[in-house]
Amino acid sequence: MIFGRHDVLMDEKGRVAFPAGLRPALATGGGADQGMGALDADTAGDANTRFILTQSLFEKCLVGMTEAAFAEQARKVAAMPPSNSAVSLFKYLFIAPATVAVIDKAGRVNVPKELRDFASLERECVWLGVVDRIELWSRSGYDELRRRHAAENLDNTRDYLARHGL
Repeated sequence: MIFGRHDVLMDEKGRVAFPAGLRPALATGGGADQGMGALDADTAGDANTRFILTQSLFEKCLVGMTEAAFAEQARKVAAMPPSNSAVSLFKYLFIAPATVAVIDKAGRVNVPKELRDFASLERECVWLGVVDRIELWSRSGYDELRRRHAAENLDNTRDYLARHGL
């Protein structure tokens, strides 16, 4: 399981510290049933220094996953009918903008401008471990999400979770 909030600062070159607390998710892949995906022999040596960073399909943030998990997503979408509009959109919004993020010796990740723009990343950023994935948010975007959802959906969320034993 992946969890935790890590507030970090992005420098003027688009580099942001990658929290040591989230590195085990890259090394273990988050488990076979987790969104980070299991690692294969080809990526195990780089497991704690490389991962895929791409746009989220659900929120205005970036999603991090192992290279093996990303390859599995690509294999699944490649097996789907290319004429399906949902398949095309997934390729355009999730696969195409993806990049291999490398954690440098100083513990930083360079976030490409296109991805920074998509997620409206500013100086203050937040890495989140969200059960089965890693996300990178602008602090203002994450704070706004929390305010918006708390105000609009808290009662519905409580009801839904209670029905499912949480």
